[in-house]
Amino acid sequence: MSGILYGVGVGPGDKKFLTLDAVEKLKNADIIAVPDTGGEKTAMNIVSEFIQGKEILYCNMPMTRDEAKLKEGHESSADSIIHKLDEGLNVAFITLGDPTVYSTYMYVHRIVVARGYKAEIISGIPSFCAAAASLNISLCDKSEHLHIIPASYEGTEELLNIKGNKVLMKSGKSLSKVKATLKNMGYGSSCKMVECCSMKNEKTYESLNDIPEESSYFSIIIVKGDRK
Repeated sequence: MSGILYGVGVGPGDKKFLTLDAVEKLKNADIIAVPDTGGEKTAMNIVSEFIQGKEILYCNMPMTRDEAKLKEGHESSADSIIHKLDEGLNVAFITLGDPTVYSTYMYVHRIVVARGYKAEIISGIPSFCAAAASLNISLCDKSEHLHIIPASYEGTEELLNIKGNKVLMKSGKSLSKVKATLKNMGYGSSCKMVECCSMKNEKTYESLNDIPEESSYFSIIIVKGDRK
């Protein structure tokens, strides 16, 4: 009998944000699959307490927009996981935040399911929800709309024209450009940002002017309200 793949959302940074379901799946899994981007293993650090002594399967997840390289990484990771599933072992693939929000896990999930294996998603606390809590604000009230925008991609300015509150993710090295766009569009006083939410080096910024030109990859900008 084949094993089951679990895509486990581990939350934004602090292990206290792990759900009971996530901890249960981690403790019961035979193998822990860890996305390997070549940098720090943030998700692995979060769950380290609950995976002591377990076999670790590193999955190559290149930080690139080269579709061919991405596909190769996803297929290779799926192959490695399926090999373990064929041995009847359950695999928990850890991913920051929630697996359904900009997670590389979902690409592997689709491949594994398409090949006839069972895979389940274990929801985690999304980084933008934790960021709003850290800022002590709501993301949306009453009939307000909420838009999640991958800010380092084309079309950001067009999406910022849509009425409603916005969460800007994936700013990365484009933060300076994103800041300039927000300022030029009149969103200056409506912006707040959390860097490294719930981590030891968390920083909050209450206005666009406070936000630095460079920041961590783990930075979330929340635009609450319309232009001023």
